[in-house]
Amino acid sequence: MGRRGRRIRKLQRKREVNHHHLLYPRRDWSYGYAYLVRHAFIREIPVGIHNELHQYIVKEIPVPSEEMMKAAWEAYQDRKYEIDGFGICRALAWLYVHIDDVAFRKEIQKQIDFFTERLGAS
Repeated sequence: MGRRGRRIRKLQRKREVNHHHLLYPRRDWSYGYAYLVRHAFIREIPVGIHNELHQYIVKEIPVPSEEMMKAAWEAYQDRKYEIDGFGICRALAWLYVHIDDVAFRKEIQKQIDFFTERLGAS
C-alpha cells in the first residue's frame, strides 16, 4: 500500500491508541517469515506510550535468521487463537521464548521492561 493509503488509514484510527507492531521497522521485517510474524504481533497501545517507546527506548528490532522465523511462525500457527488473545507483555514474552537470537532477545526485553513499567503485566 502506498503512502496515501497509510495516511488515510491513520486519519480513520481512534486518536487515543496506536497499533504497535512489536517487530519493527517495516523495512527490515518485510520479507519471508519475518513479514508473517510481524503482522501477527500487533497490539493497541496509548499514543503517548507508543511515541515514548519509539523515541527513547527501542529504535529497531534485529531480524533473526529465516530458519528461526520459520520455526516461530509454525509455533504461532499451532496456537494462533490463544496467542492472538495475549496482552502486549505476554505476546512479547512469547516471542522472547520462541526466537533464540541474542540481539533479538535483548531488544524484546527492553520492550517487555518498558511496557511492564508503563502498563503493568498484560
